[in-house]
Amino acid sequence: MHTGEGAALWGLILGLLTLSIPALAITGIQVWLKGRKARLSLPGMVHAEHAETILLVASESGSTLGFARALGLALQEVGGSVHLAPLAAYAPDRYAAAKQVLVLAATWGNGDAPVAARGLDARLAATPPHPRAKMAILGFGDRSFPAFCAFAERLDHAARQAGWSMLLPLERIDRQSAQAFARWSRDLGQVIGYPLDILHQPEMPRSTPLRLVSRQDYGEALQAPTAILTFALPQVSLRDRLAGRGFSRFHAGDLLGILPVGSAIPRFYSLASGTADGFVEIVVKKQSGGLCSGQLMDLEPGQMVRAFIKPNPGFRPDRSKAPLLLIGAGTGIGPLAGFIRANRGKRPIHLWFGARHPQADFLYADALEGWSSQGHLASLNTAFSRTAARQHVQDRLRTDADRVRHLVGQGARIMVCGGRDMATGVRETLAEILAPLGLCPDQLRAGGRYAEDTY
Repeated sequence: MHTGEGAALWGLILGLLTLSIPALAITGIQVWLKGRKARLSLPGMVHAEHAETILLVASESGSTLGFARALGLALQEVGGSVHLAPLAAYAPDRYAAAKQVLVLAATWGNGDAPVAARGLDARLAATPPHPRAKMAILGFGDRSFPAFCAFAERLDHAARQAGWSMLLPLERIDRQSAQAFARWSRDLGQVIGYPLDILHQPEMPRSTPLRLVSRQDYGEALQAPTAILTFALPQVSLRDRLAGRGFSRFHAGDLLGILPVGSAIPRFYSLASGTADGFVEIVVKKQSGGLCSGQLMDLEPGQMVRAFIKPNPGFRPDRSKAPLLLIGAGTGIGPLAGFIRANRGKRPIHLWFGARHPQADFLYADALEGWSSQGHLASLNTAFSRTAARQHVQDRLRTDADRVRHLVGQGARIMVCGGRDMATGVRETLAEILAPLGLCPDQLRAGGRYAEDTY
C-alpha cells in the first residue's frame, strides 16, 4: 500500500468511528485487515511458476510460519529463488521451475492439522507429484503429547503414497527448538547445495498484564488444590479492536498463554469465558513442581500476571441447533462451562462431568445449577470417583447409553475436554455405545461432530 493510500484508509476509518459507525461497518474493516494479515510473503519473493524452492507452511498460531520465513530468507541470501505459500495452496502443476518443495507443518491438539490445512494429507496423496522436484517435510509439535507431529507424519505418508521423491527423512521439531531447526537446515543445505545454518528464535507473543479479580478454591481436602481464577478484561487499543486481535475478541475454548516469572516459555490454559462475558477466566490445578501453576495458585485478588490469547478455533461449538454433548473431568470443565454460559438457551446442551467428590472439587456446581434453571443447560450428569459409587465419567456414559445414542442419532456434536487418559477412555466407551448405530468417534470427527481438547 502506498503512503497516501494508507493515510486515506485510516482517515476513512477514523471518520467512520467519529460518526458512530454501525457494527456491520466495523466487521467489514476487521475482515479487510485480517485478510491483509493472512497473506504470506517474503521480500523479493517470486511467483510460484518461477521459484526453484516452493515453501509451504501449515501453522496454527503463527510460530511455524516464523520458521518458514526464516528458511525462505536464508535461501534468498544464498541466491535461491523462493515462493512462500500456505499448504492449502498446494498445486504442483504450477511449479514449473521448482527443484524442491519444502513443507513445514504444525500439529496441535490430538494430532490435528491446523484449521486451514485440514484434509491436505488426503489431497496430497491424491495429486500427482511434480515430475522433477523433490520434497522434504518438517514437523512441529510438542513431544509431551502422544500424537507428536502426527499431521506431519500423515503428510509424509501421503507424499510417498503419491510418488514424491523425498530429499530427507521426516524430521520433527519439539516445542520450537531453535537448535533442532538449525540442525535440520544444515542437513537440507547439504542436500540441495546451499550453505544453510539458521538459528531462528521464535518471537514471544505480545503479552498484556491481567489483574486477578476473584478466585474460587476447591480440592484442598483431597490434596489437589484447584481454583477458578477470574481476571479483569484489559483495555484494548483501537488498532487491536479493529483487527480483532488479542483480548478484543476471544472465545471460551481459546487458550490463555501465561508467562510465568522466571521463564520465557508460556503455559497454556483453556479459557472458560469469551469477550462477551466481560472477564477472563481459567481453571488451574496446582501441579507438583509446576512453576506456572504454583504462581497462579499463589495469586491474590489485585495481583497481576502477563498473558496473551492463542485462538483455538478447532474447539468451539458450531452454530447449529443440534444437541451438544459436553464431556469433561477435573479442570476440563473450564471451556465447557464457558460454552454453557454463552448458550442462552439457543440449543440443547447436555453435560457429563467427572470429579473426585461433590463436596471437594465439584467445579462450577452453583453456576451449573443456575444455568440449568435458566435453560442454558438441558441436563447435568455427574460421576464422582471418591464416593461409594466410585464412578468415572465413562461409567456414567455407559449408564446413559440409550440417551447418548438417541442424541447422536439426532445429529448431536460431542466435545471432550480433560486429561488424555480420560479422553482415551471416553473415546473407547463411546465407540462401544455407538456401535449399534454403525458409528464411532473417528467417523464423527471426520464429519466435524467430535472434538477433543486434552492435556
